[in-house]
Amino acid sequence: GTKIKSKKGDTYKVMDTSGKTPEVKLTKSAVKKKAKTVIIPKTVKVDGVNYKVTSIAKKAFAGNKNLKRVVIGAEIEQIGAKAFYNCSNLKAITIKSTGLTAKRVGAKAFAKIHKKAVVEVPKAKEKTYKKWLKKRGIGGRQKMTGK
Repeated sequence: GTKIKSKKGDTYKVMDTSGKTPEVKLTKSAVKKKAKTVIIPKTVKVDGVNYKVTSIAKKAFAGNKNLKRVVIGAEIEQIGAKAFYNCSNLKAITIKSTGLTAKRVGAKAFAKIHKKAVVEVPKAKEKTYKKWLKKRGIGGRQKMTGK
């Protein structure tokens, strides 16, 4: 678990170096408190090395009142507990990843986000994601659509 920083100032933890492309976990975003939109990329380049971003740490964005939109990259396989907890203005979430499972998304990962949030998920995973994302905080008047 070496910690590295991207040019933008995001902090990542190296998780796996055994594959062709090393994998990292986003632990802290540099734009944490002020940004309205956060895009979690598929890959990040640090010191000339490309890393695949495969997970988001627990509480990575918790309590961020300015955050309105999040795009979760296609390589994300894991989202930590309370990753977006209490982001009360978070209205738009786009999940590009098809590799998420109920066991790999932590408790309350999306709890206490905006009441009318819209979550876009891959069309092929819409039914599956709908089932278990409710247990992670997305439900009620919040909508989920497949794209």
